[in-house]
Amino acid sequence: GMVCPHYDKVQSNGLLRADDFDDLLQKHDTEIGIGIDHWAALEVHGDRFRVMSLPEKEGSVLKDENNKPYFSSDRKGTPGIWIKEVKGNEIRAKLCPQEGSIQDLLRAPSSIVEDYRVGICRDLNPLAPIRIKRTKRTRIDTEVGRSQLTYAIKT
Repeated sequence: GMVCPHYDKVQSNGLLRADDFDDLLQKHDTEIGIGIDHWAALEVHGDRFRVMSLPEKEGSVLKDENNKPYFSSDRKGTPGIWIKEVKGNEIRAKLCPQEGSIQDLLRAPSSIVEDYRVGICRDLNPLAPIRIKRTKRTRIDTEVGRSQLTYAIKT
């Protein structure tokens, strides 16, 4: 699955994160999307989850006259978590239950599409993978390729 924190907020580029997340989900249409409002959290313990939120804060969850939840892009509701998936050309959203089994939220995708920018980043990164090991509370030794570097950290 894919997670979008601050789902109900507007990004620095002026786009609502929820709308941007929908565009991303369409590119990864076999993934489940989890949109977590700014004042909400998904707590996971083992195979169980629960939604936590600050009900006095603003969020994206409003309910219609039939008590059916719907998304408020102007944050006129309470904080919540949305579960999203692509069906055909449509993105379907439902409010996450307050608690339940993690198996009810997630499923394995049938395929994973790697973003083309991952390859570009790999090509532009001249360093080998970095491994960090803590040797003492005041030192971190970092191995970059064949070079050994030591960084002092303040504790």
